Parts: sequence; structure tokens; C-alpha cells
Amino acid sequence: MKFALTFIFLVLPVCFSAQAAEPEEEWNSTFGGQYGDGAWCLQETKDGGNILVGYSASRGEESDLFLIRTDAMGKSIWSRILGGSGEDVGYFVQETRDGGFIVTGSTKSFALGEELLWLVKTHSNGSLIWDKTFGGFVSSSGDGGWSVDETDDAGFIIAGYTQSLGSGRKDLWLIKTDGLGREIWDKTFGAQEDDVGMSVLQSRDGGYIVAGRTASFGKGGDDMWLLKTDSLGEEQWNRTFGGKQDDAGFQVVELADGYAMVGRTESGSDKKKIILIKVDLVGQKLWERTYLGGSASSLQSTTEGGFVIAGRIDNKKTGRDALIIKTDSTGREEWSMTLGGEGDDIGTFAVQRKDGSYMLAGITSSLGLGREDAWLVKIRMEQNETQLQNSTLPASSSLNSTSQIVRFEEKKKFLKDEMQRVTDANTRQDL
Repeated sequence: MKFALTFIFLVLPVCFSAQAAEPEEEWNSTFGGQYGDGAWCLQETKDGGNILVGYSASRGEESDLFLIRTDAMGKSIWSRILGGSGEDVGYFVQETRDGGFIVTGSTKSFALGEELLWLVKTHSNGSLIWDKTFGGFVSSSGDGGWSVDETDDAGFIIAGYTQSLGSGRKDLWLIKTDGLGREIWDKTFGAQEDDVGMSVLQSRDGGYIVAGRTASFGKGGDDMWLLKTDSLGEEQWNRTFGGKQDDAGFQVVELADGYAMVGRTESGSDKKKIILIKVDLVGQKLWERTYLGGSASSLQSTTEGGFVIAGRIDNKKTGRDALIIKTDSTGREEWSMTLGGEGDDIGTFAVQRKDGSYMLAGITSSLGLGREDAWLVKIRMEQNETQLQNSTLPASSSLNSTSQIVRFEEKKKFLKDEMQRVTDANTRQDL
């Protein structure tokens, strides 16, 4: 036993600190009145504050588009309610180069039939500059926008769905406008079933990458759909991902060597319904990962090359909780965190801030003033320090932090195994 213990401590002549970061809620804010309010999208603004968009029914009628500007601590600077007597909602917001904001969503207040796709441009203080509607008269659910991106020519690209155009019940709809919201061209993609565009970005080559869902193509039910076009909206390729059950893509990000798309899958595990797929530049799948959760709604790249995902996790007893997941560059989960209370709560959008912390937007019925409230949560990384010291290592010695952690974990395992071996040997001697 003395020999074994001596050998163990000779093998561990190190002195270092290994730190593991854990997520911790720093603060949360809610916005809204006594009725239903929620946030669908979140972006960090150039000055370090936040812009959120969603819906508000606080006027006691149908919902209105709800635009909220906060400071870095989540305190409201201003909020704007836009809409009319019909149901109106904002699904996506982006700060524009001029310091204002571009929003897309849907409106029934300015439609002849059901909803129209709605594009709204505001000043930095939220006051309206212009708004445009796109679509036509239909008797059922009509046209809407899910995502918008400012383009290199100071115009906008919008992705959504249309029932007034195209060849199916719903078709993926791509609209290009100038800087004043005037349509330059539009394209529809799909066939006889429902096909929807949920996320769009202008790619580095000047074209567009769109994520969504299709029931017209794929293996069955809805499938995750990734579509690439040139700068004029002409299709270059499209790929579907999924199984025989329903699957849907919600957001796409561009990477140096391809694209990543997050979505929801019903084709795999009953508990792991969040799916992240990486593809190369022509849409060929490189890998996929699934995560414990009910659904995901947003995906953003992080500074170190990983991803942050927002969504929800379902519990039969307690309802739904908001969920945020952080992964490395290969999609392997590094940590996840659930947030919420006794009511239903979902995460709709997550971003990593410039200071390395994380922000989650969503909808909460556990907190706030009303039935549902728009929700903003700040999450910081708390450092947990584990130290192992031995005076045989000079104070001036240093190791690469990553290799320190790897070697530390290896030596802890070795130490545990050796101690167990010594204990077993002594036990045998005692017997």
C-alpha cells in the first residue's frame, strides 16, 4: 500500500486551477399588461442594449405588434404597439445600418381577407418610418413573414409563406425589396402541400439561404428544408432532412465551411426532439445532433465557434419550461439550462452578447403582470474552481489551460482507479 500511494503522489506533482463554467441567471425582466404578451425575437443592439419584437393584447382587443427597446440591464427605454383592429404580430427584428429597425410579421388589420405579410421600418426610437404589406385576398390563413435580413444593397430579403400565390396550400415565399420596402422580385417554392420559410440570410456569395419545412417533398409528413438561391432568387439547390414523422427547420446560420440549421424532430427519440444539422456549402449533411427538449426556435453562432439554441422542454406534470443549450463547434452539448416557474414558459430566441454572457427572450405565464408576458433573461457564466496543489511544482511553472484540464481529469481517474485497486488488495489481505 505504501508503494502504491507513493507512486500515486509521484505521478501527480502538479499545481494548477481547473475551472468549469456553469450558467446562472443574473436577472430577468417582463413586459406587458394584464392580457397576453410575448417576445418572438431578440437582438443585441450596437450600444449594448436589446431590441425585442412580438405581440401584445394589452389594449384588450386582438394582438398588436409589440416592439421593445431596453438597456443592457433589461430596463425598458421605450416600447411601441403597432397595428389596428385585427390580429397583428412581429416575428423577427433586426437593427439596420442606419440605427433603426426592420421588422417582419403578419397583419389582419390592413388586409381584405386574412393576414398579409407585413414589413415595418422604424427609427432608432421606434417611431414608424414606413410599412408595407404583401399578399392577396384569401379566405383562410393567408400570407406572413417569419424572417428578414438587410442586404448588401441596403434593401431587404424576407422569408415566409403565401396562400395567395404559388402552387400549394402554402408555399415558401421569398421577397426582395429596396431600402424603402418596394418589391423588386418575389419567388415561391413548393408543391401541393404546405411549405413554409422560417429563416433567411444573405450568404457571402450574394445569394440567399432559407430554412423551413416542407410537406411536399421529403420522406413523409413535414421535413426540415434547406434551400439555396442566387442573388435573383433562382434555386441553386434544396435539401430535405427528416423521417416519416413531422420535422421542421426553424433557423439557419452561415459558417465558414457551410451552414447549420436547428429544428424540431418527431422522427427520433420521444424525449430528444431538438435537432441541429450541419451541412457543407452544397447542402450535403456533415453531422447531426439531437438534444433533450420539446422544440427549438432559434440558433446563433458563438464567438468560439459553437452554437446557442433557444427552445422549450415539456413536462407532463409542470408544463413547459424555457430551455437554452450551448454546444461546441461539432454540436456536442456543453451545458443546458431550464428557466421558468409553475406556469408555461418558453424560450423563443437566444443570443450571446459581446461580453460573452447570454440573453434569452421568450414568453412566460409564471412571471409578470398578465396571462402571458414578454420575457428577457440575462445568463452569466459562473466560474467553479477546483484546485489540486503540490509543492514539488515551482510557482513559475505554467501549462496550457486546455491541456491542464484534460491531464487533470485523466489523473483524477487514475488516482480513483489506483485507490480502488489498493483498497481491493487490502481487502483481499484482510480476508
